[in-house]
Amino acid sequence: QTGYSQSTPIQASLDSGLTYRATTANPFPGGLLQPQGPAGGLATNLGQGLTPYYRNMKQGYAQRWSFGLQHVLPGQFLVEGSYVANRGTRLDVSRQLNATPAEYLSRSPLRDQTTIDFLSRQFANPFRGTNPIYGANITRANLLRPFPHFGGIAVEEPIGYSWYHSLQMRAERRFAQGFTFQMAYTWSKLMEAIEFLNEADTVPYESLSSFDRPHRITASGIWEVPVGKGRKFGGGMHRAADFFIGGWQIGAIVAVQSGAPLGFGNAIFIGDIRNIPLAAGDRDVDRWFNINAGFNRNANQQLASNYRQFPLRFGHIRGDNQNSWDFSIVKNFPIYESFKAQFRADAYNAWNMTNFNNPNTAPTNTAFGRITGTAGDARNWQLSLKVMF
Repeated sequence: QTGYSQSTPIQASLDSGLTYRATTANPFPGGLLQPQGPAGGLATNLGQGLTPYYRNMKQGYAQRWSFGLQHVLPGQFLVEGSYVANRGTRLDVSRQLNATPAEYLSRSPLRDQTTIDFLSRQFANPFRGTNPIYGANITRANLLRPFPHFGGIAVEEPIGYSWYHSLQMRAERRFAQGFTFQMAYTWSKLMEAIEFLNEADTVPYESLSSFDRPHRITASGIWEVPVGKGRKFGGGMHRAADFFIGGWQIGAIVAVQSGAPLGFGNAIFIGDIRNIPLAAGDRDVDRWFNINAGFNRNANQQLASNYRQFPLRFGHIRGDNQNSWDFSIVKNFPIYESFKAQFRADAYNAWNMTNFNNPNTAPTNTAFGRITGTAGDARNWQLSLKVMF
């Protein structure tokens, strides 16, 4: 807790680099700051960040509801359609209590150098001398804070919320005659308000969740090859032949889902947002979206000291879809009544499909729009032998 743990910041200079008091040989010329417990009183963590505990913290909760219809078709097939929803309430949100007031921030969609110079101007620090941590100067932006004698003051408050709606379709063939199959499709949307777009905002920003995946298809099945003792074909074959030919089983699990929504931070964009995504045939790892749709990529012209209005994420601009195809082959060996063996071969990502990470979305980065990593593993075989007795 604040006061009972203490970090000592390295302060190389107290006058903006005119002179230096710390060196690599002696980075802490004033010694290490010691935790004071409650002895510091209201002076605890002066000039540093605080994380106070919210006294009126309440337990978050989720409300879930669904409505569905099921119908059994001939051939042991079951189909189901459901509406499934969820509402999260009192979710924790980190609020900054010591932000520069919004009325001093620029509303310009372009870099406002006048405002930047106004807020970054240095003044003699009025707190100098009251605590060794204070330097000689302080910026106007920090002086305008509600509590300028402290750094950031972040508190977790139960003011966040989320909501989820989905249509879920499912088909299942119950296990019969050595075969079972399941397939499900989900069409959904997940929204949330668990962060602030600007530190000085009074309410969390409603946005598409980073976990939103509008489309997901999954399928799984097991097929017992109908050859061997006790099965449709070869039920009377010799035990030696059944040892090699019978008892085979094939399984598969498939999952395909949409990619994650992308955001570009506090970016300058002058253009039509609809021009950012590229058609599937035009995308590749070196150019996942249209980097020339209207982004300002000049590092010297980026926004600062501004009131952000650019959204957190975009539903129509997404990362790579994720695919997973896993297969298994199982062979059961009936040695004795109470002694059996099983050989199993599993192929994970059997088609060796590459699932890509999200592309770089920082406009000033030289890798902007490029994918530089993969998600998941390449094809992986796993062989096992199990004895049951």
